[in-house]
Amino acid sequence: MLAGLILITSALTTTVLAIDYLKEISYWDVAEINGVTVGEFGPLPWRFQSYDANANAGTVEVQNAWLGTWKEVGCKTIHCEISGGYDSWDLTFINPRYFIAYKTQGGHYPLYRLGKIRGEPYNLNTIVSSF
Repeated sequence: MLAGLILITSALTTTVLAIDYLKEISYWDVAEINGVTVGEFGPLPWRFQSYDANANAGTVEVQNAWLGTWKEVGCKTIHCEISGGYDSWDLTFINPRYFIAYKTQGGHYPLYRLGKIRGEPYNLNTIVSSF
C-alpha cells in the first residue's frame, strides 16, 4: 500500500517534461500493477517513437503484439491508445527513468502499469530519490 502511495505522490509532484524522454526512439520495461502491488516486468519492452522533433505525439508498441499512438496532454503526461480503440490509458513520468500508467474510470484513476527505461534496475528507493 505504501509503495503505491509513494508512486502516486511522486508522479503528481514531479516537474519532469514528458516530451524530453520521447524525442527519439526509447524502450521501456513495463510491469502490471494490481491494486498497489507491482508485478514482474514483462520480457517485451514498450517502444515509443515520436512523429517529430518536438515529440508532441508518436507511436507506442510491443513488437508483434500491439500498436498504438500517444499524444502529449500535459507537461509530464501523455495519453496512449491502442489502434482500433481497444485500450487506452494515461502515462505520467515520475522521473527520467520511470513512468506510471493509469486508467480513467468514472472519476477514479486505478494504477495500470509501472515502466522503467530499458535496463534500469528496479528499486523503489531509486524511483523516490530521483525526483
